[in-house]
Amino acid sequence: MDKKKSVKKKSISLREDVHDIAVHMADKYFGGNLSAYITFLICSDKYGLSRVSDNGEKQAVKEDIKENWYTKSDANDSFIDDIVNM
Repeated sequence: MDKKKSVKKKSISLREDVHDIAVHMADKYFGGNLSAYITFLICSDKYGLSRVSDNGEKQAVKEDIKENWYTKSDANDSFIDDIVNM
C-alpha cells in the first residue's frame, strides 16, 4: 500500500451559495469535514466514478478512494455507493 499522501494547505474562495451547499454536504456525508468533501469530489472526477461502467472497476476505484482519501464511516460509505450507482 502507498504511503499516506501529504497534505497541502490552500485558501480558496467560494460563492456564498456554493459554500452553503458544500458545508451542508460535508456535514451530511463527511462529519463536517469540508476538506474531505472537496477531496472526494476531486478524486471522484479524477477516477471517473460516474463514468466507469465495469462493476470490477467501480469497486476498485471506490475502495481506493475509501482507503486513501477520507475517514471511513457509514455515511461516507452510503454516499460513495450512491455516487457510483448513478
